Amino acid sequence: MSGDALPRPVLRPGDAETFRQLWRGIGSTVTLIATEHEGERHAMVATAVNSVSMDPPSLLVCVNRSASSHDVLGERGAFSLQILGREAHELATTIAGAPAHARLSHGGWHRLDAPGEAIDGLPWLEEAQARLFCVIDARMAYGTHSVLIARIAGVSGAEAADPLLYCDGSYGRFEALAG
Repeated sequence: MSGDALPRPVLRPGDAETFRQLWRGIGSTVTLIATEHEGERHAMVATAVNSVSMDPPSLLVCVNRSASSHDVLGERGAFSLQILGREAHELATTIAGAPAHARLSHGGWHRLDAPGEAIDGLPWLEEAQARLFCVIDARMAYGTHSVLIARIAGVSGAEAADPLLYCDGSYGRFEALAG
């Protein structure tokens, strides 16, 4: 180290805009979360998704508590997660901009047939690159969001990955660097 001091942190309590601008530059895979509860289907676009553990296979999803799907996800306790391929950017934009009651009228949605399983009846998207069927094991409120920890109860889809990515307000794809 050349003796230069580390910069002082500039984020002050309540300064969410500085954090938001920084985080816009972090790319994420675009997913759709869908559930069905009491005869109603719900879906939302989500990029705040990460793996948690391989044993048991699990993931976490952060959902804003003001999202129309928030409460129903907790009530149902299960959801499907669609990993979108790079060709699905128009579908993602359409679903993200649609009113909550119309989101599942876009795309080829089906109903999972798994009698006796917690994931029975979950909506799944035909156009998705892959689908994960999840059961919520834990839920924690933090700030404006709920953090859901979900166990993977089933997987279907392609082995080849070419996911749709979202970064700095735009959709794109991963391209490996030469060398």
